[in-house]
Formats: sequence, C-alpha cells, structure tokens
Amino acid sequence: MGTDKKITKININDIPCYCSIGIASEEKKMGQQLIVDVTVEIDSEKVSKTDSVSDTVSYVDVYDIVQKVGQSQSFSVIEFLAEKIASDILQLSLIISAKVKVHKPHIPYKCFRGNVSVEVERRK
Repeated sequence: MGTDKKITKININDIPCYCSIGIASEEKKMGQQLIVDVTVEIDSEKVSKTDSVSDTVSYVDVYDIVQKVGQSQSFSVIEFLAEKIASDILQLSLIISAKVKVHKPHIPYKCFRGNVSVEVERRK
C-alpha cells in the first residue's frame, strides 16, 4: 500500500473584490473592482470517507479571505495583493497550496486595451 495523500483541487473563480489599488492617487481614491480566481489543494483523505463539510475547506472562508484582504489596506500593485491573499489562505487547515490569480480588467491608461492579471502559487 502507498502512503500517497489524497489531494483535491478546489477552484473558486470570478470572485469580485473591490479595493483601493493603483499607482496614481486618484486611482487609489476611486478604487476599482478586481476579479480573483483561487485554486487550493487540500488533503482530502478524511472528507473522502466522511462526506462532512467540517473535513474540507469552506468556499465561503476562501471568499471571505479575498474580501478581507482586498479591503484591509490600499495597494499599489496586484502582485502584492495576490501574495497577501495566498498567504492568508495558506493559514487555513487542510490547505496544501494556494494559487491566486488577480485580474485587473480596467487599466486607467489612454488607449490601453485588454485585461491584466497576475498569478501566484504558494505551498506550505
């Protein structure tokens, strides 16, 4: 018999997160809505046998962390925001890794078209 853990990926996508972010002071003052995608890997050994929500990670807890971090301070760059979200998610029990992708759909620069995103992946 192997000693491999049962690993499950949970994806929570398109989380709206309104925060104060940007380089220019006007941009920070106005704030903007970002979109956050989160993928966590969990040790699912126990939940695969119990079918109990207490043996897994609550999607709501992950959502709440995204909101709390986004509103916790003013940010200059989405790289730092993504890092903070991943770090806080890793504090949840059962989490093995967290991948956070932050989309910034509106860039306040004349003639800029497109969507910018940053993705970080961190492990315990």
